[in-house]
Amino acid sequence: MVRRNSNMQNRMREHVRRLGGNCRICGEPIDYTIPYFLPGTRKPNPEAFVADHIIPIDKGGRHDTSNAAPAHWRCNSKKRARLVAPIIKRSGTLN
Repeated sequence: MVRRNSNMQNRMREHVRRLGGNCRICGEPIDYTIPYFLPGTRKPNPEAFVADHIIPIDKGGRHDTSNAAPAHWRCNSKKRARLVAPIIKRSGTLN
């Protein structure tokens, strides 16, 4: 498992926030104002945005802004380390 630099993670999240746009996995809009954690917990909010690694790190992808795209936390967690994620809403294959 690759150890991730939290400063780089913060830069990636800010880069993705500036890019804006819809979730690269499901295609639905992302509300970039939703906090990452559910209020009063340390559990991620499924609707929060994350910086998705386009090419997963364990498949040879880099942990930098050139390999980052916006995604919902829920979509990214279902995608896991796949190179290509089928569209969740249409195919249902990640459910």
